[in-house]
Amino acid sequence: MALPVTVDEVNRYMASDLPFCGSFGITCEALSEGRSVVRWHHDRRWIRPGGELEFVSGPVMMAMADVGIYVAIFTLAGITPLALTNELKMNFLRPAYGRDLLCISRIVKAGRRVAYGTADVVQDGEPDRIVAQASSSYVMPGE
Repeated sequence: MALPVTVDEVNRYMASDLPFCGSFGITCEALSEGRSVVRWHHDRRWIRPGGELEFVSGPVMMAMADVGIYVAIFTLAGITPLALTNELKMNFLRPAYGRDLLCISRIVKAGRRVAYGTADVVQDGEPDRIVAQASSSYVMPGE
C-alpha cells in the first residue's frame, strides 16, 4: 500500500512551512505506515556550552520528537498542517554528543480527533542507545 506522502514531499513541506526545522538542521529520512525517522544534522550551534564532548541541547531533541511524531501522522492522513501538538512529555535518559541524532517515531493510536505517538532519540550508528524518549498527543483538525 502506498503512503499518502513521500520523504521528498515531507522535506519540501518542512523547508517551506516549518522553517525551524532548517534552523535546527532536522530532515526526514524515512517513512512507513504510522512511522517516521527524522535526522538532526550535527551542528555546533546547538551544542550546550562548556564541554569538549559537544553535548546536544535538550531543545533540539524536543524539536526532533515533536517533528518526528507530527510527520508520522502524515503517513496516515497525508500532510496535515493543522494537526496541533496537545502535549509533549520528554525524558532525557543519557547525554547525546558528537554526531547526528535520529528520532524514530510511531503512532500508537490515531482517532478522529486525537493522535498519540512515541519517539526514541538515538545517536546515529548506535540504534540501541536511546538518549531521550518522548510521548505526545496531537489534536487533529475538525471537519
